[in-house]
Amino acid sequence: MDGADNNYYNLELETIYKNFIHEFGNINGVFPVLKHYMYLWDEHLWESLFNVHRNWKNPLSNMDHSSKSVPESLVLMQVIKNGMQPGKSGNSYSVSYETFRKLHIFMEKLYTLHLGRNLVMDDLWALHKSDLLERLLGGLDIFNVFKGSLFLGDDFFQCIKGVYWDEDALIFFKNLHNLFISFLFEDHGEKETSFNLELEKVLVLMAHCSAVLSDSQYIGSEDVLRAYNTLFKILNTDITVLVNKRYYSGLLLCEACNELYPLLEDEAPFDFSSCSCGGELKYVSSE
Repeated sequence: MDGADNNYYNLELETIYKNFIHEFGNINGVFPVLKHYMYLWDEHLWESLFNVHRNWKNPLSNMDHSSKSVPESLVLMQVIKNGMQPGKSGNSYSVSYETFRKLHIFMEKLYTLHLGRNLVMDDLWALHKSDLLERLLGGLDIFNVFKGSLFLGDDFFQCIKGVYWDEDALIFFKNLHNLFISFLFEDHGEKETSFNLELEKVLVLMAHCSAVLSDSQYIGSEDVLRAYNTLFKILNTDITVLVNKRYYSGLLLCEACNELYPLLEDEAPFDFSSCSCGGELKYVSSE
């Protein structure tokens, strides 16, 4: 982008921001959300997450998983049980099976970001057999202290289906998301657009969950802000401490000294940075 184009982009972004503040700056809690967004920007988390998204491939496409079945998500099974079938979706701002699946994929990308490598089969089991999705859906911004798998029964999913947007809250959400995406990307190609839509799906789902947890049938501006606060918190949390480590049943191999170390039940590959000899460790699945 040359100087003239850059000046035009900055002017356009400034206009979007000023219009947003003029329209929505009176909403309680909006400025802390804007500040948190910029903190993640300064920490390069948005850039890092987008790089994972841009290079993303289905983890199973790189695996020989004939010897071990693919882990099933209990949340996705519960979604289907409660009438949200694959292939059936509503409008962009309602929830469906696809909305939950987007959160499922988003968490795989976030786990990839934290591990700094492509996922292997044991990673998928450790992630999807943890209660992390239940924590997020049932606890939102207190997911790190909430254990909610016992509480997310059929009633929870039925209530989510019965939640509607307050008209003003939906307008607020659209404008807030547009502000963030406009700041994040100067250009909007295929990858940028798909990243935007995935984040939007995740936020829509969290806003619905917030309304349910507040015993409300309508999504208000406070639910929108809680959805963003939840997203920002999960981005800034080391989720490796929340996965189910017992599914890492393989060995660590040092490529320098050929030493093998079998992992214990409460250990995972990412608990070790290097071998005692200083060599690099490689995880070898037991399957």
